[in-house]
Amino acid sequence: MSDQALSFERLRDEELSLLSTEDELDILDLFESVMSSSPDLDVEETSQRFVDGLIKLAPGKSLGDQTLPRSTWSALNRIAGCVDHRHYGQDVLVTTVRKLNGVEGWKGLPDIWIEMRESWNLSPTYNLEAKDESEFTAKEWLNLNSFAARLYNGPHVGSLALFAVCQLSEGLEGEPESNDRPEPETRLQVSCEWVVQSGWRLMRESLLSTYADPTEKIATRYSNPYSIGPLFTGLRGFSLERWGFWKRRLVELRQDNIYGEITYKLIDEAIEVMTGIEKDILKKSYIDVLLSS
Repeated sequence: MSDQALSFERLRDEELSLLSTEDELDILDLFESVMSSSPDLDVEETSQRFVDGLIKLAPGKSLGDQTLPRSTWSALNRIAGCVDHRHYGQDVLVTTVRKLNGVEGWKGLPDIWIEMRESWNLSPTYNLEAKDESEFTAKEWLNLNSFAARLYNGPHVGSLALFAVCQLSEGLEGEPESNDRPEPETRLQVSCEWVVQSGWRLMRESLLSTYADPTEKIATRYSNPYSIGPLFTGLRGFSLERWGFWKRRLVELRQDNIYGEITYKLIDEAIEVMTGIEKDILKKSYIDVLLSS
């Protein structure tokens, strides 16, 4: 777990205006303050101080046409993009969201899915001629997905399953060719991060065959929500068959000598996580697995 210094220079660039309101900038200021004044890597204490600060920040704030929760989620998504996927600040952000779930004004985490969807519209473009400066960079995209995957792995955060399936499909079920959003190696990194951060949740849904419909015709499996990619011919949604395909694909891609060091490290971590989960399942009953994830 990293504790390296964080940089939010891009978020403070007035020309880019990635944080579009004063309220979002205030949330960034607060996050920077609690992170810089926390000498120990204490996620619980730091997140509680962040939550306390958000509560104090709320009264009398003019949030424009955004509700208080949406302003918060919008800011946190951008902040998460600037926090390295292995930095303990990611855990601070996720724990903060879970704590806010019990706080008046944020209770139930209203609109968190909507704001995550808005961020997904800003995935990095591979085509430099079509690049929009408001888009997440490739590194920010990996970091944001780490945040989303950590949220998905925990309870009471709402349904982020569509994001999980989408990223795993894009990274592992398509041909490794370039298209405009995002480039292939970034897609692979993001797929690995979803496995690393939410492996148990992915396995639980696979055991339950969530969103899988064995009666569906194969032609519609490529276009409906939770769809499959061209290299996979099984059911859409979650299944043990699809889990097994993802793992085999990671092993195959590990043999390609075309990626950077970070990518191979992420592949190794993902394979290790999947193997560990499979071994643990052999020691547990089906019910125990469902209850523990």
